[in-house]
Amino acid sequence: MNNKTISSLFVLFAIVSIGMTAAPGAFAEHSMNATVENAEGSSTPGCEPDCFIPATVTIGVGGMVTFANNDTAAHTSTAGTPADGPSGAWDSSLVMMGAAYTTPALDVAGDYPYFCMVHPWMEGLVIVEEESHDDHGGDDHGDKSGMEMQTLTAADITINVADGAKAGERVAIDVTISGEHVNYDIVATHGGEEILNESGNHSHTGEGSHTTSALAADASDDLPIDVTVTFQGFGIPGEEFTGPIGLTNSAQAVPEFGTIAAMILAVAIVSIIAVSAKSRLSFMPRI
Repeated sequence: MNNKTISSLFVLFAIVSIGMTAAPGAFAEHSMNATVENAEGSSTPGCEPDCFIPATVTIGVGGMVTFANNDTAAHTSTAGTPADGPSGAWDSSLVMMGAAYTTPALDVAGDYPYFCMVHPWMEGLVIVEEESHDDHGGDDHGDKSGMEMQTLTAADITINVADGAKAGERVAIDVTISGEHVNYDIVATHGGEEILNESGNHSHTGEGSHTTSALAADASDDLPIDVTVTFQGFGIPGEEFTGPIGLTNSAQAVPEFGTIAAMILAVAIVSIIAVSAKSRLSFMPRI
């Protein structure tokens, strides 16, 4: 095979690899609820500033935050700061290893710093935001009559799961549902274990972003990440929902599929060139 043929093949392989591995990022609006974990080993200093993972979460007004203790020591989640003490917004008391605590609904927009009373170097922040309705000309929730007329199929629920996750890593999951003021639940499992379970998510734009807990093992063909999104209706939380409530869509992620597919395609191209050269037929220019 001459040098020009080899160069052409290399360029083609590079283009195919880039095209198959690149994926557009999705803009994510906050979810109604969030989950925070205690970092492993956070009972001793050194985990700062990520003693809570994620250290900062953003939820909607009326949302709640679940604190899951996967560390080997007991912790608290207490609204306030080590300098000023508890603010009274919530206090979990001691959350033992393997247990969890969920805050009351946070009905007032604002910033809520929190810390662990047992280990005061552990600090985090919950941001509670109002929905943005600048495009509705003063109407709090837009044209409800138009919203009630929306229809939905499983194809209108898009799930984007990052490939190639390794043990100890968290996986980003983006959800897009056609329409406005969508409500949905999301569950993700890996190797039969639940790594994400968030219900009561509300998105004004139809877009949401979620992060799983840390994987216990590498994602693989034998241990893929399975995600299911269940649509709970169009509407404003606290009011009657409309649409095909209970409609679901699922997705599965395995590691580095794009790279593997590119390699397979490259092998196929090499095989075609070899057969072509053997039969004295060539689709490559000669020098």
